Amino acid sequence: MLRSRKARIGASLLTLALLASACSSRDDDDAATGDEGSGGEDTESLIPTDHCATDPTEEIEGDVIKLVSSYPQSGQYAAYSEIARGWMAYFDKVNDEGGVQIGDRTFTIEYETADDQYNAAETAANIDRLVGPDGDGAFAVFSVVGTANNVAIRDTLHELCVPNLFAATGSPQWGNPDYPWMIGSTLTPYTIEAAAFAELLQEIKPDAKVAMLRQDDDFGDAYEAGFKMAIEGTDIELVEVQEYSPGTDPTPQVTSLANSGADAFLNGAALLPCPQALTAKEEAGWEAITWVSGTCLSKTLMGIAGEAGADAYGASNLKDPLNPDWDDDPAMQEYLETVQTYQPDGFDPENAVVGYGYTQAAIFIEALEQAEAPTRLAVMEAMYDLEVSDVGLLLPGVTIRTSPDDKFMGETVQLAQYEWTGPDARNHFVPQGDLIDYEGRTAEVTPEELINS
Repeated sequence: MLRSRKARIGASLLTLALLASACSSRDDDDAATGDEGSGGEDTESLIPTDHCATDPTEEIEGDVIKLVSSYPQSGQYAAYSEIARGWMAYFDKVNDEGGVQIGDRTFTIEYETADDQYNAAETAANIDRLVGPDGDGAFAVFSVVGTANNVAIRDTLHELCVPNLFAATGSPQWGNPDYPWMIGSTLTPYTIEAAAFAELLQEIKPDAKVAMLRQDDDFGDAYEAGFKMAIEGTDIELVEVQEYSPGTDPTPQVTSLANSGADAFLNGAALLPCPQALTAKEEAGWEAITWVSGTCLSKTLMGIAGEAGADAYGASNLKDPLNPDWDDDPAMQEYLETVQTYQPDGFDPENAVVGYGYTQAAIFIEALEQAEAPTRLAVMEAMYDLEVSDVGLLLPGVTIRTSPDDKFMGETVQLAQYEWTGPDARNHFVPQGDLIDYEGRTAEVTPEELINS
């Protein structure tokens, strides 16, 4: 799959210092990457490679870039499989249009996926099989869904120096400098969501009493720790937190929260438990300013909640396919045409998670075209040097920026509120106010132990 080529990637001393923690006891004489004797001097990489079980400077053989992924395709979390429909459609379109060019070579994108039913152990087994023990089964891993699922594979992929790209979760853990071969996606970090909700409350209810529903895992940890940090020094009070196990009905927990006296509700639930929580809130007659997780901003999930989701707030950086304001938008029209052409059966292109997957693919193609060589190292370096806008369904004014000391993509967000007008209407999130720019600030609003966990 790969053949040797000298990596040609410049690095500043500052960024080397920032990433030095990812590679302990590294000898300066061994820091150069690439082959000797091929002409010119070796240059140091932004990303440590001396621990790699494979050679990340090897160039792709042939004209195919192989990606693999694992995500729930059956079971109660199967709705997340719609993410892949979006990125598959985009890659198929790129292939039909001649492929992607890296330097003077052109490649098509091939992908292979496996079902893990959102079970982290299954994710690890799937990726081990798809990547192979020697890392020669795929060029990179792409868009694995779930925080625990990505944690389950990051050590193995780090040792192999196989890129783990666009992790489909907003966990702040993807900023951990100990894992430079892993990077997240445009999903807003959960701690930025929490900070955005705190800012909203300071504007409309500065003395709010907040009750929180969270998942009993790293996903939930990020919401709770981020919100507690965000309300420090304010008159906002977190009066009760209830945890639920993934995939279980959180109605009992929401009933308890409704009796807490809180007048604001942070619904940090994912997939079906999110609309279940909204329904339980309505059935309890609980009048509260409500926030829903970015993992819940889809036609499917909010449709399940129905009127119970009315007026809930959320945050995103993507255009909502359900919002008629985008009907005449060229990017939205291209998106709809692409997914209907290449993924025509069995799904709804108006589902926002499809647009999310489509946008991750668009950004990845930009990174590939920017890479100096068709190698894992060069592509990963390009991922740390992004400045991308006006691709996929990114909102106007949103620019995806990364650097070696800021791996987070989704730091500019748009608040939106769910408008419910009836069961047969195009109910959607309506943007509220201007974009909120947290660029470079995820670390400021996130407890350090969350990033480094």
